[in-house]
Amino acid sequence: MIALLNEIYFGPAWHGPSVKDALDGVTAHAAVQKLHPSRNSIWELVLHLAHGRHLLIERVNNAPSPAFPRGIRAPWWPTLNYETNDTAWQKDLQLLDEYHAKLVDTVTAATPAQLARVPSPGDQSIEQQLIGLAVHDSYHAGQIRQLALHFGDDGSP
Repeated sequence: MIALLNEIYFGPAWHGPSVKDALDGVTAHAAVQKLHPSRNSIWELVLHLAHGRHLLIERVNNAPSPAFPRGIRAPWWPTLNYETNDTAWQKDLQLLDEYHAKLVDTVTAATPAQLARVPSPGDQSIEQQLIGLAVHDSYHAGQIRQLALHFGDDGSP
């Protein structure tokens, strides 16, 4: 499980870009650009990935953790309601790294019973949800790569 989560996050990944590969070289200016007002930016995707880790940590531990440090606009979607400059972008990239490390630590410390637990009837086991998180990350890494290629270094098409 740890190897899968780290491959998708850090690479090298055979399936396409890892999350870190997709984010490499993305500027704050490019990260806030959207193809359409109803679509998500790279920055919003980064916060979404961090928040997903926050939620999975809570599920593995079967307990709430400290509140996610960004506001939430919809389930799984944090808000980008602060100044979008290079310093804030680097802080949010660091936030994603920190949540990935916390998730890996949590999964490493988890018991087989914690990973096998099904939170409520009809849910997938925690282990299946972690696999889903890895697949989810891969999907969003592809989106990030495409947006980064589209907007280029200066954030314009």
